[in-house]
Amino acid sequence: MSVENRIESEIELDQMTDSREEGKIFCANCIHCKLVSAPAGQTGQFYLRVRCAAGQWKKKLGEEKQYKYFTVTRRSIDYCSKYEPMGEADEFISDLRKTLPIRDEIYEKD
Repeated sequence: MSVENRIESEIELDQMTDSREEGKIFCANCIHCKLVSAPAGQTGQFYLRVRCAAGQWKKKLGEEKQYKYFTVTRRSIDYCSKYEPMGEADEFISDLRKTLPIRDEIYEKD
């Protein structure tokens, strides 16, 4: 498959996903969705994670839940009492999907 065909397929998939999820709240578009670093195995290395600064993401035992950065566009819900949008969700989520890494990556501190 050529690069152009692959890009067109990805854009079509994004558009289908956006229309299917219409009416959903995307956590990534909320002011409370924060990007944080989480330690990796070696000193000076870290992973990127997202968390809800409003405390809406909890594990069963009450601990804060964090999600992998590259999966943040998949997190959507029907309702959130703390949701504060940062702008037009469809455009933002579409752009974010294009720029996110495709897998969990290790970063190094300068």
